[in-house]
Amino acid sequence: MKLISCYITGFGTIKEWSYDFSDGMNALCQENGWGKTTFSVFLKAMFYGMDYSARTKMLTERKHYMPWDGGVCGGYLIFEAEGKRYRVERSFGKTDKDDTFTLIDTNTGAACDDFSQNLGEELFQVDRDSFEKSIFIPQASVSTAMTDSLNAKMGNLASAKDDINNFDEALNRVSEVRKNYTRRSKVNNGKINVIKEEISRCSEVIDKKAAILDGYRKQFDKLEEKKKSLNWMEAEKNRITEAIRTQSKREQDMGAYRQQKEFLEKQQEEMNVLDDFFATGLPSEEEHAKLEDVERQYDMSRRTEKDLAIKLPPEQQIKKWEDLFGDQVPDEEDLSKWKDMSVRVQELRMQGEHSKLSEEATAQLDQLKYFFANKVPTEEELSQIEKDVVELSRLDGRIVEQDENYRNIKARVDMAQKTGRTAGKTAGVLLLFILFAALLLGGFSFRILAPEADGSTIYQILCFVGAAATGVAAIMQIGRIRSLHRNKQEDLQGQLAEAAEALAQSRETREVLAIRCKAFLADFKLTPADSMQQMVYEIRVNLDHYVRLRDEEHQATAQTTDAVEEMADLRMELYTILDRYAQVYHMDLYHEGNEADLLEQLKKDKNAYEEYIHCRKQLELIRLTMEEQKRLLEKYLGRFPLEEGTSLQEQLHLIWSKRQRYGQLQEEIASLQEKIQAFAEDNQVEEIALSVEQLQEKQVQIDEEIKDMQKGITQDRESLHQLSVELDGIEDAENRRDVLLEEKAECDRKVDLLTKTEEYLKIAKEQFLSTYMRPLRQGMEHYMAILDDKYKDSVKDMDFDITMDLSVQVLSQGSTHSSDYLSHGYQDLVGLCARFALVDVLYHKEQPVIVLDDPFTNLDQQKITHALKLLSDIAKERQIVYFTCHESRMPS
Repeated sequence: MKLISCYITGFGTIKEWSYDFSDGMNALCQENGWGKTTFSVFLKAMFYGMDYSARTKMLTERKHYMPWDGGVCGGYLIFEAEGKRYRVERSFGKTDKDDTFTLIDTNTGAACDDFSQNLGEELFQVDRDSFEKSIFIPQASVSTAMTDSLNAKMGNLASAKDDINNFDEALNRVSEVRKNYTRRSKVNNGKINVIKEEISRCSEVIDKKAAILDGYRKQFDKLEEKKKSLNWMEAEKNRITEAIRTQSKREQDMGAYRQQKEFLEKQQEEMNVLDDFFATGLPSEEEHAKLEDVERQYDMSRRTEKDLAIKLPPEQQIKKWEDLFGDQVPDEEDLSKWKDMSVRVQELRMQGEHSKLSEEATAQLDQLKYFFANKVPTEEELSQIEKDVVELSRLDGRIVEQDENYRNIKARVDMAQKTGRTAGKTAGVLLLFILFAALLLGGFSFRILAPEADGSTIYQILCFVGAAATGVAAIMQIGRIRSLHRNKQEDLQGQLAEAAEALAQSRETREVLAIRCKAFLADFKLTPADSMQQMVYEIRVNLDHYVRLRDEEHQATAQTTDAVEEMADLRMELYTILDRYAQVYHMDLYHEGNEADLLEQLKKDKNAYEEYIHCRKQLELIRLTMEEQKRLLEKYLGRFPLEEGTSLQEQLHLIWSKRQRYGQLQEEIASLQEKIQAFAEDNQVEEIALSVEQLQEKQVQIDEEIKDMQKGITQDRESLHQLSVELDGIEDAENRRDVLLEEKAECDRKVDLLTKTEEYLKIAKEQFLSTYMRPLRQGMEHYMAILDDKYKDSVKDMDFDITMDLSVQVLSQGSTHSSDYLSHGYQDLVGLCARFALVDVLYHKEQPVIVLDDPFTNLDQQKITHALKLLSDIAKERQIVYFTCHESRMPS
């Protein structure tokens, strides 16, 4: 399998970008932030799609790589597998239901169903997790780990995959059942822990029994004391109510009199303040109304002055107008006359320009004369060279196809040679040898351990005969497999020779044709192009253009007419008149010929200058009026003590409101004085004690005390009832604890049985998987020696091993340690070796693409050099996509 090309419509930060893959090494060196990791994740997404989970709140891979501009997320990838070429198209939405998948056979251009949307699993026989832990090597996770899919793939046990999955499912079920009893979690606790917690709660309830009984007796005594206090408070409340009724009758007659006296004092205080305000005299209604009208006129004048001031142009513009016009402004008749003269000058100028070849056409003709300086080709020569370059392009396509065919056959020959060396080591042969060993061991077991048992001899004979038959079958199977591989290699060698001969003949023909085309093109000043077809096309276009311009040059004539003399006289007359204005505008009429622009600008400035003169006169008149209005207002307002910072309108309103209040107070004070004097003459006035208010305050206080006492009694009754309920609950807890102790004993027995079952299942799986670990360990040792040729000396007191879950361990001084104890550089080194060894074990038939996202960042320069050489060697057999951000980590 190999990648051909891809196109990214939108994925993360990459948008509308394409890439063509080559055989072997595909190395991309880009700076950080360019999107190298995004590109690698895009390749994975084309095969496996993108995960989706509605429950997680973390930043998922789907959210991370969704385009920020809200555009389409997805693209297509063209790849070749099993001799056919496909294009997979995917788009991704916010959820997996919004995703689309299409697989197209590029040979027919139609959709096909050779693979489903589970393309990665069907193509590589591993799931997404196993893909990331084998041939997809991101920078942040160089190490790998074992999965069920990798277990089945490693042993070529396609039929055993379901058995392993069923085994793991059974193991998970046993573990889950056991966890249902022993789990410790706040959300979903195990049954035993739930029982323990409930027993603990029951014990806590039972331990409180003595304290609750004592509290019940004390609460009952406290409630009786509060009832007695409540009865005394209610009697005191009745006595105070009667006292308030008697005292209120005495004070009712004096209440209105005191209120009137207090109100009179407040009115007199306010009158004193107003007397101070109007110390210079009270204004009349006519005087104040006149000043309000002046204020309104002043406000209107101020707004008008502001509007006119805004319309005034800046001083620089005014200075420019004065320089233009001085004491005399041109009238409309003069401007119209000058414009007619300008139009006539322009007409005469255009007549002179149209009588000769344009400057652009002249420059083009000079360039074409230089282009054909060596040779002007004939039509026959040009037609022949066009046919030659078409034939040359066709030969290039044929050579690419023949070269690709030769490489494919060569790869199949190399693969056949490599497969031939391991012929006979298939899973079927291994199983036959395992069965042979098991039968042989069974026969010796019956012979040594139970020689006298009934039927022992028969069992021995059956085991030895079965072992012999199994051994013979294994040896015959090895011979048959090796014979098939030899026949296949001989057939591929013949195909390879034929492909090499066809490729050499095509290359020789192309070389002869290329020499002839280059000799023809050397006579012309051509622009460098990607192909000879473009160069020949450039000659054809230039030749047609050259012939046309040459004919126009012969026909064009330069004629001098009377229009030139008329234009010179008219320009002199007009420019003499406009010279004083051109100097102000900084225009060069004699060289630029822009008299029309000058006249248009002059007319605009004339109108604007006349409008400015009118506006300035209006503004001067308005300002004189405002000065007189402001003088009248300041004279009137200066008579009163007004606060600063308020507007004229607010000050006038304040003066008149105080003037109205002054008259109103005079009437109210006179009326109150008459009422107080009449009441004093008709009644005996004397001051009495304000005992009603005091009694009412005491009444409110005792009401609050009664309310608090009633609330306390209610709470004590509820507490007494709650204690009674708790005593009933303690008795229930004693009965419940006895039942729970029996349930816990039964659960402990089941947990012990499940724990032993889980241990036996794990031992059986380890024995089954240990058969396939030797090739992985040998491969890791092989790649360690390539990446670090001196590692045996630098780590002479350490050995490395790979476990069944594909994690790397360090063996040192008789103890085993995790690879986490190593430096980051050595962790990446041993992780890469484990990855490469895993790929060798997993894939024999269909070689996958290996994707590496800058995995060498933690290696020193010497190890990087060895790692890049290793990648170059691997690229001879497998296609590699390699990303890095630094030139020092690029392959040479």
